[in-house]
Amino acid sequence: MTTGSDDSRLRSAVLARAWEKLPGVEVLSSADGGPLTRTIKKIIDPLVIRTAARPRLGRPVLDSVAAAELTELLLADADRLRATAAWFTHLKRQRRALRITAGNVQDVCFPLAYELATGFGAPGPEAPATAAAALRDLHGEGGAAGVDQLTRYLADPRVSADLTEELRRRWHTVSEAPQDIPALQAFVDGLTDSAWRALAASAAGHALGLALRGPDGVRALAEAVEEISGLPVPDLGLQRGERTEVPPLNRRDETGAELLERSVERRVRATLRRLPADERAPVADLVDDELTRVAAGFGLGLPALAACFAVGVVLAPALRPLDGAAPAGVPEFARQLNAQVAREGYVLHARRALAGATPLTPRPDAELLRDLREFAKQFLSRLWVRLHGFDVRGDLPADAADVRDLVTGVVRSTSMDLRTKVRRALVARLPDLEAVS
Repeated sequence: MTTGSDDSRLRSAVLARAWEKLPGVEVLSSADGGPLTRTIKKIIDPLVIRTAARPRLGRPVLDSVAAAELTELLLADADRLRATAAWFTHLKRQRRALRITAGNVQDVCFPLAYELATGFGAPGPEAPATAAAALRDLHGEGGAAGVDQLTRYLADPRVSADLTEELRRRWHTVSEAPQDIPALQAFVDGLTDSAWRALAASAAGHALGLALRGPDGVRALAEAVEEISGLPVPDLGLQRGERTEVPPLNRRDETGAELLERSVERRVRATLRRLPADERAPVADLVDDELTRVAAGFGLGLPALAACFAVGVVLAPALRPLDGAAPAGVPEFARQLNAQVAREGYVLHARRALAGATPLTPRPDAELLRDLREFAKQFLSRLWVRLHGFDVRGDLPADAADVRDLVTGVVRSTSMDLRTKVRRALVARLPDLEAVS
């Protein structure tokens, strides 16, 4: 499958073609025979291809050299991948026997199965015992998993009071920085490596995030974003009011799902999901790290990642697929991203529904249409979660292409989720649609 040039191919097509040559990996495969999304996310990219070290092989479109290298790496690991599939079956069975419910089974067991395949090869007679021991090591004995430790730690009234006081102290003493709108605009307009280096080294993202904490935070952010994008700024789901409030410590005290006002507990729970047990610091240290991160601009401790999120905030107002093409004057990258979603079949179907030509579904479409109208909000939510994961692991985009690929990938995944939601609604209501057709 090509993308307009003979030597460029979609990465997904390259992976699917190579995966077809691997027998014995059915439990890691989707219904169409390709690798599951979680197989790519949890095994292929981080462990086989190692895209953190080879970012050129993680881009959505690969040239012929990169496609050949990716295929070679995947096929060279065929024996271990078959062993991984076999170990996953044992892990799933032992997980049920041990009554372990923490985490998604694929998220938890895919990397562990690969680790066992690396250490033991294909499973032998001792596989059930080995799998059970590995799960106990990962989750801890007697329910002492990371989330349980976090819950107990925050339940201590004295600890909770001290942490709440420390959170407020850091929130109010964080040093502000002057906004650098030209650096942000230069990168959005040019997407060059030099512009990215200048933006990443600046405090532009941090400053833009801190601006939201002022009395007129929403207005200050809107003015800065409109200066670059030329568009009015919709509700982006960053905070509830005109200024960002200090997030609560405990999840039970959250007043909404807004990104920048999520509790420390919720953020640390996300950290626990992302880090293998052997890479986690003690829970107290994880909480302390998150207090520092919460106090930073946009809740991201590394300035380059705050800058990445600022780029997303600037692009978000243009992501209005139900309105068709973005207006003239909008940065070209934003226009491309919006066009990527606007030409999707389900979006065109929804636009016809709004025009009154055909119903999207025979029942009220309010929820589906709201999701489409709030595409920018959903995009930013997904982008922030991705960047928080980078922050936890200490990962940074290497160059402008990495930032562009990151943002493009988040737009694509947001669109695919909405497409799936529309498809499910249509399939579920197919009899009704046939009745009114």
